[in-house]
Amino acid sequence: MKSLTLAANLLLVASAAMATPLAARKQAAMDALRARNAARRSNKFQASSSTHVNSTADVESTNWAGAALTTSGITEVTGTFTVPKPTVPSGGSSSTEYCGAAWVGIDGYSDADLIQTGVLWCVQSGEYLYEAWYEYLPASLIAYSGITVTAGSVVTVTATKTGNNSGTTTLTSGGKTVSHTFSNQNSPLPGTSAEWIVEDFTSGSSLVPFADFGSVTFTGSSALVNGQTVTPGSGSSTIIDLENSRGQIITSTSISGGSVTVNYE
Repeated sequence: MKSLTLAANLLLVASAAMATPLAARKQAAMDALRARNAARRSNKFQASSSTHVNSTADVESTNWAGAALTTSGITEVTGTFTVPKPTVPSGGSSSTEYCGAAWVGIDGYSDADLIQTGVLWCVQSGEYLYEAWYEYLPASLIAYSGITVTAGSVVTVTATKTGNNSGTTTLTSGGKTVSHTFSNQNSPLPGTSAEWIVEDFTSGSSLVPFADFGSVTFTGSSALVNGQTVTPGSGSSTIIDLENSRGQIITSTSISGGSVTVNYE
């Protein structure tokens, strides 16, 4: 996921941003993000270590939590989740902005490329921000127009590879569906991993303070692999746990059939 520049990094609108509510700063944040094409990050999955638990690969990451299915021939990934209401983590300050995001994507875990779509959330001083978005790295994250999501929204997200350098993203919530088509992109899509992820994304060069998201469950999760539907629980999926800067594992993930549950610990 590309960095989202919010309150702490909106230096060009610093004085105004500090004086306005979080929700009112959303447009300024998105405008600043789009203006920062020169500062694009190549950061995707960041691994710190790898183990095996009950014969299932378990990888620790500094920015991802969830599950990744690795194989060749992946052309689609989908899942449905309920947008959580973020809270300030234990020991945190209500005046600090805490964020996170949930998404599905193709590539990124197994290589340096990624098409993805999902929802991000932030909380600060009792105010909340939610945004539905899509992205094809290394271009900037873009908010969908014509759709609004909030805590409790049930969202179905799908990323599809349509060619070596093309794809589509689709998000459905509240009876509305939005989509975006990418074509002739500079980065290829090998189609070698599918992901169901809760992310602590970066803003600038640093990870944002990570919100307590409670629990996010991706249901109806599947990937299209060489024309066949594969669920996270029936394929060669890897569990990904998020490790914070103090070396503490702060998420847990379970996989069962087409369900991937990520808990904040």
